[in-house]
Amino acid sequence: MAIKMSKTLNPEQQKKLLVEEAWLKYYNQVLFEKGLISERERILMINKIDARTAKSLSR
Repeated sequence: MAIKMSKTLNPEQQKKLLVEEAWLKYYNQVLFEKGLISERERILMINKIDARTAKSLSR
């Protein structure tokens, strides 16, 4: 998770965003381990989560 922190978000907002990212990735992994999503879907979702986080931090 090497992400450059934005100067426009305050530290509390940055913390909230990164915690949210961690939970989304956790649940994504759980769905994969339970066989509810394929590896391809898991990877696509990780990419979407990363893009969403990067976009929010770059504001």
